[in-house]
Amino acid sequence: MTTTKPHVHDIEMIDAQSDDGREVTLKRSLTVTDLIVYGMVYMLPIAPFALYGIIANASNGMVPLVYVFSVVAMMFTARSYQLMSREFPVAGSAYAYATQGLGEFVGFFAGWVVFLDYILIPGLLAVISGAAMNNLFPEIPRWAWIIGFVSLGTALNLVGVSVTAKVNKFFLIGMLAVLATFLIAGCHALYQGKGSGALTFDTFFNKDTFTWSAIGAGVLLGSSNFLGFDAITTLGEEVKKEQRHLLGFAGMATLIIIAILAVAQTWVASDLAAGADIRSADTAFYDIARYAGGDWLFALTSISTAIAFGVPCTIVCQMGVTRIIYAMGRDKQLPSVLGRLSKKTRQPWVANLFVAAVTLIIALLFQDHLEEIALFQNFGALTAFMLVNISVVGYFWGRKRTGNVLQHLAIPLVALIIIIAIMSAMRPMTLWMGSCWLLLGIVYYLVMRFGFGRSAAIKV
Repeated sequence: MTTTKPHVHDIEMIDAQSDDGREVTLKRSLTVTDLIVYGMVYMLPIAPFALYGIIANASNGMVPLVYVFSVVAMMFTARSYQLMSREFPVAGSAYAYATQGLGEFVGFFAGWVVFLDYILIPGLLAVISGAAMNNLFPEIPRWAWIIGFVSLGTALNLVGVSVTAKVNKFFLIGMLAVLATFLIAGCHALYQGKGSGALTFDTFFNKDTFTWSAIGAGVLLGSSNFLGFDAITTLGEEVKKEQRHLLGFAGMATLIIIAILAVAQTWVASDLAAGADIRSADTAFYDIARYAGGDWLFALTSISTAIAFGVPCTIVCQMGVTRIIYAMGRDKQLPSVLGRLSKKTRQPWVANLFVAAVTLIIALLFQDHLEEIALFQNFGALTAFMLVNISVVGYFWGRKRTGNVLQHLAIPLVALIIIIAIMSAMRPMTLWMGSCWLLLGIVYYLVMRFGFGRSAAIKV
């Protein structure tokens, strides 16, 4: 079924059902500030704490430079999301954009791969936090932490998006306070003679150790800290009407803010690393914190990282995947019951509970296989990015025929090449698992489309 797209200001989604079968919409209560807070919590201002040592080993110590290259690489795709979100400020994100730009079939697969991405993230975060908290408090088993984190995230999402937005702000302030404490303590230690004795450009760029292969390896790792700007677009139907045209702006702004914070903290850490006793790549940042400020700073950075991954990030990740499933359920590409909203809170409560159940199963099954689930999740995210970039060309050049070479052809094609380059470095096993997921999607689509005769066109 084809549809004529109305002007962006006329779009309004009205075809979801409440508990009693009446039509109801998602509640439009979010501001652009709420979206930026959501995006920052999703990507975590202190995420480099966890990856610093691994990226340092891969890039010959030039972690700040890696984050500069990583954010530039992601900004091309972020621009594609910005363009499409202006045209379609709806809940489906990549699914909606690919449907409008490339048609029903490709749109389904965009939703299918982004579903894989988002459905794995909450479980991945629960495993990371559960393992970290179990190391700090070994008397409490890892599975108990996992259940606790998933339950808390689900409960807050069921209450309503306004409450969740307030919780996000609270946790964001906490993370920024921890980051500020590290930066102040780190700079004080540097200028007291520790590490390099000052902030230097050698740890940012060292011509003697710089190689493109090392930076490329670092970017493959560092770019994972920016796989979250797209999640903002899943909230397109919950932004206040007068601000929904700024949906893409919020994603781009969040990406830039997170990049600045990542460069700042890793620059300080890199200059301190020269004198720190680093036990392993996994604990490198925390060991540097101990060197800079003592055991209290070690405890602050390590515990705050575990809590940040387990609580606020889990909340926003569950929120994102719930909106994708809700949109696909509403369009009957998934069981229609997933498209139901609570009459009271106007939240997709069935989708929320479904996500919670899947998250819990994934986390408990893969609690000892963290690397496998992380790589599989990245396959879904990057494949969705590819389809959105192609959708920009398909929609603006194919349907609207704008003829804008820079915005609607060159930028998305450069973004596409970057994503393909990143994916080419994935392990064969990851690519094989991803291919199996796509094959499963083909079977599901054929059954739904031709077995049940359900149209997959998004209703705008």
